Amino acid sequence: MQKRFKKLLACLCCVALMVPLCALPVSSEDAADTASDASSEEESSSYAMSTEEPLITDDQALAEMELAVENGKMALYYNKKGNIALVDKTTGEVWWSNPINVDAAAGKAAQKTKLKSSMTMTFAQPSRRSTTAQNSADQKVKCKVSVKKASDGLELTYKYGNASITVPVKYTLHDDYLGVSVDTKQIVEEDPDKIVTNLVLMGAFGAAEPTEKGYYVVPDGSGAIINFNNGKMNYKTYKGEVYGRNITPVETTKPAVTQNVYLPMYGIVKGNSGMMVVADKGDTCATINAYVTGQEKTSYNACYFDFEIRTDDEYLMGGDANPLAVYEKRGILVPEVEVRYYPVSNADKSDINYVDIADSYRNYLTKNQGVTKSAAADKSALYIDFYGAVMKQETVLGFPVMMQHETTSFEEAKTILEKLKELGVDDMVVNYNQWTTADIKEKVADKAKPASKLGGNKDFKELKKYAEENGIALYPGVDNLTFESGNGYFTMTDTAIRVSNAYSRQIEYDLAHGVENQFYDAISLLSPRKYEKMFNNLAKSYSKAGISNISLGSATTVIYGDYGRKSVSREMFKYNLQTYLEELKGSVGSILADGANAYVLKYVDHISNVPLNSSKFDVFDQEIPFYQIVMSGLKPVSTTAVNGDAQVADLVLRALATGTNLRFDLVAESADELKDTRYDKYYYANYEYWLEDAAACYKFAEEVLSKTAGSTITEYNILSDTKIETVYENGTKTVVDLEARTVEVNGKTTSIYDYIGKEVIG
Repeated sequence: MQKRFKKLLACLCCVALMVPLCALPVSSEDAADTASDASSEEESSSYAMSTEEPLITDDQALAEMELAVENGKMALYYNKKGNIALVDKTTGEVWWSNPINVDAAAGKAAQKTKLKSSMTMTFAQPSRRSTTAQNSADQKVKCKVSVKKASDGLELTYKYGNASITVPVKYTLHDDYLGVSVDTKQIVEEDPDKIVTNLVLMGAFGAAEPTEKGYYVVPDGSGAIINFNNGKMNYKTYKGEVYGRNITPVETTKPAVTQNVYLPMYGIVKGNSGMMVVADKGDTCATINAYVTGQEKTSYNACYFDFEIRTDDEYLMGGDANPLAVYEKRGILVPEVEVRYYPVSNADKSDINYVDIADSYRNYLTKNQGVTKSAAADKSALYIDFYGAVMKQETVLGFPVMMQHETTSFEEAKTILEKLKELGVDDMVVNYNQWTTADIKEKVADKAKPASKLGGNKDFKELKKYAEENGIALYPGVDNLTFESGNGYFTMTDTAIRVSNAYSRQIEYDLAHGVENQFYDAISLLSPRKYEKMFNNLAKSYSKAGISNISLGSATTVIYGDYGRKSVSREMFKYNLQTYLEELKGSVGSILADGANAYVLKYVDHISNVPLNSSKFDVFDQEIPFYQIVMSGLKPVSTTAVNGDAQVADLVLRALATGTNLRFDLVAESADELKDTRYDKYYYANYEYWLEDAAACYKFAEEVLSKTAGSTITEYNILSDTKIETVYENGTKTVVDLEARTVEVNGKTTSIYDYIGKEVIG
């Protein structure tokens, strides 16, 4: 035994001697961090601009270009290669379509060629199931760029010789912006086996060198900042699909959980100059991309739109683990793509920030998109979501049967509102979900017919009467995203079709493994072609029932296509949906949005369930309430469910720092009764546990919101890790202290503990 132990010990010693010292684990966390920082600094320095190549100045580069057109605010220059320069006359800042010192940058030739390209076109070859990206400055792709001056700008034509594809682009200088657009009908595809799928217009516009200071503003969730040269070269670049992913193609594994990109824009901030960039057309097929020094193996930082003008999908042949790529067969269904570049600067040349970018975008919404103000001064509200009933499997005579399961009846909803009123909640906006039998049974709900399971017409009218008499805005809602056959809609004919020609059937994902949850059957996605019928029926039915408010569930945040015989792209669906919303608003009156993408803002009066956080990607440096700042003074906005958040105090205080109303999910049913239903995610929402706290939160919020409602945010200053100062157009100033959990309004300080117990908020 002793000999065997000695042999084992000898073997272990030999192994230890064979292992290099650098392979041994480091026990000191500080040592590991230091090594990591040193490595990061070393990598960052490798992307510094070369000192061997002479750097050109803006003046030198402009001297080699020609003036195309100018006005009182801007001047547009160009050269024969298709590169342009936009001069902001207020500050003198020159915004280049392509960086002028690319040759001095680090990186391989391919990266430099991409930075020099004023357009990147991607084409697919269906026969090969492949796609190829081609940069206009790459000599190998034989792209000929012809430039023609116009009275208001430039007309550039890109002829990609290798692909036999021609793309014309217009650059038009307007009073306050530069528009860059492509009429897709003018794209020429000479080879039927080479079709355009993606376009990137000026992908390096405003690219920042490694010595420049500034940041990008991206509208991911509430919003986020990506600092130039932040050293995060080992993390993934940012990609945010505007309005979320197209859900018609069904992914077999659960996609990453991210916040929605509600606004089709981004911002660039460089000291006293900035740029607000918006996808004015083609926004539904746009993706915001951003990278920092080192991420794309180049010295530069950049942010740009990538437009997918042809949708693709995957097709599985039998049990083949490698899906085949398939592409739209009915031409380009996106009529036009346009990006607008709005310079942002101050007359006194003082530094700007993301509040100025938000102000520019708000002006765009009101002046160009017809968005009008619905936020009233001196008015705050408590937003409430009720959930009527849900299908639940129950046993009848020994057999499992799916039956309607009541969670909040009309009478119970009325009782809850009465109790809140007694507790001092004077103003409420109520979204009532699943209140019709059709909605409960997961059929298309296009009639205002109260469910008998919840109390029927009689109890609903009592609830409606109480709401009207007490100034409560009651929004009976529908959510017709997915459906089962019945009520005049059928899965065989009314389901959206994928590019692969299969039915689009949405699946539930297993929480633990991210694969399909077999407990729930896949359910059909309603074709956009059926929305006209559905909206017309809703308008008639709600009007006949005397209901002047409606909420539309996911219709205001989810947009998708149908690629069957009568194809409807996301872009086409957007324009159709706007028409339906305008007609519905005219018939019904007021619309509440459960989250709101930019294209519905013109038609909605309230926006509920808006997050105060971003997707928290590693490349982000800071979360900001950009969406809330844009909407300040424009539309009343509420938070996500306060009682569904783990940090109640933090959510409430951050909401008050942006003038945002509070929202609660409430049900009358206990959590154990929601198990194994689609409502199990509302386990926290039983009203008996939250009624008094909801009323207390409302009273605390009213101290702030009654003074800030209806007023635009003009300054948002993060004073420290725990203090936020906000200044409003009407002169009100608030200081939120997240650590002390207080809010100071015009010099008067109030603590959240004066309203809510520590056992609730910690």
